Amino acid sequence: MNKKMMGFLLPLLVLAIGGTLYATGKLPFGVGENGVALADTNAAGSGATELDSKDDEDKKTENPPVPVELALVEGRGIAAYYRAASVIEADRMVDLVSRTLGRVDQVTVEEGDWVEEGFVLAELENAREKIQLKKANLALEDKERQLQRSEKMLTEQLISRQEFDDVESAWKLAEAERDLARIALEETRIRAPFSGQVTSRMVVPGQQVVGSQAVFTLGDFSPLRVRVHLPEEVALKVSAGQRVLVSPESVVQPLEAVVERISPVVDPGTSTVRLTLLLAEDVTQARVGGFVKVRITTDRHQDALAIPKIALVEEGALRSVFVAEADTVRKVEVQTGLYDESHVEVVEGLFAGDFVVTMGQGGLRTGSPIRALNGLEIGYKSSAETDSDPAKLPDTVTVMAELE
Repeated sequence: MNKKMMGFLLPLLVLAIGGTLYATGKLPFGVGENGVALADTNAAGSGATELDSKDDEDKKTENPPVPVELALVEGRGIAAYYRAASVIEADRMVDLVSRTLGRVDQVTVEEGDWVEEGFVLAELENAREKIQLKKANLALEDKERQLQRSEKMLTEQLISRQEFDDVESAWKLAEAERDLARIALEETRIRAPFSGQVTSRMVVPGQQVVGSQAVFTLGDFSPLRVRVHLPEEVALKVSAGQRVLVSPESVVQPLEAVVERISPVVDPGTSTVRLTLLLAEDVTQARVGGFVKVRITTDRHQDALAIPKIALVEEGALRSVFVAEADTVRKVEVQTGLYDESHVEVVEGLFAGDFVVTMGQGGLRTGSPIRALNGLEIGYKSSAETDSDPAKLPDTVTVMAELE
C-alpha cells in the first residue's frame, strides 16, 4: 500500500478506535452503559455519597442512644400478700361500774396504775352498811348460842324435836341476814375483777354515783390481739398458726404475730371472715387502740422468674416490657403472676438471662438505640463490647492467619 493510501486510512482508524472507546465509557469523558456520561455519573455518585454520609450524620444526630437502666431477669422467691387495716386490742378491756347508789368516799388508784385481782379501786360512803353488818353479826351470835343450848337440851330430852328445829331455823335465818348485810357492804366497794392496768378513771371523791354507772376502765394487756376481716376467698388461703406481720404507726419495724383463730362463719353483711391475730408476748412498743397495717401471705412461689415492678409498661389491660438486645430494645408483651413490694412474677414472655429496661422507658419503642448506664453492674455487654470480647480474639487471629 502506498504512502498516500496509508495517510488516508490512519486517521479513519484512529477515529474508529476512539469512537468505540468513547461509546463503551473507557475514556474519562465517555458514555456509560446507561447512556449517561461518565463525568456526570462520577459527579452524581460523588454527590450521592456525600448526601448519604450527611443523612447518616443526621440520623445519628436525630436518634442518639437513650440512657437507660437495666435489670436481669432471674429466678427468686416471691410471695403474694393481702393487706388490711385494724387496731390493737387488749386481751380484756372492761368498764367497772358501781353496783349501788352512793357518794364516793375515796379513790385509791390513778390512770396507768397496775392492780392485782381483788384490789379495792374506790369505796362509797358505807357507814350504814357497816352498822347493818355488825347488827346482823350480833343477831347471828345470839341465835348460835340458843342453838348450842337447844342441842344440849335435846340430848337430855328436855325439849322436843320440834322446839329444836325452830331454834335451828332461827339460826339459819340470822346467818342469811348476816350474808345479805355483808353483800350490801361489799357493793359499796369497786374491786378489780382481774389483774391489769387502770386505763381510765371517771370519778372523784365526793361524786354521787348511781347503779350501773361506769367508774373505771381496766385492761389486761397480756397478750395483745388484732382482729381483721378478710374476703372469703382470701381467708381460704390462710391457716391457723401462720406468721403475720403487723406494722403499728408508732413503730418502725413490723411486729410478728400469728393467726390464733379463724371464724368458721362468713359475715353475710360484708362477705368477710374474721381473723384473730395474736401478738408476741414480749411486745412493748404497741399500744392498745393504735392503728396498725396487717400483711398476710396468701401464696408463695419459689424460684419464680421475676422482674422489678418498675420495668412494667401498662397500657390498659396489656402489660409489656422493653428487652435490651444489641444496643437496641424490643417491646415484649408479658403475662404476670404473683407480686410483692418490689418484684412481679413473669409467667410468659421472658426468659432467664434477658435484660429489661427499668428506667428510661418513656421515649422508647422497638428498635430504639440505648446506652446502659448500669451495664457493668449487672453484666450487660453492648455490641461493641461483645465484638471486643477477649474470648473471641483467638478466632479472629486464626482467620487473619488464614488470610495471610
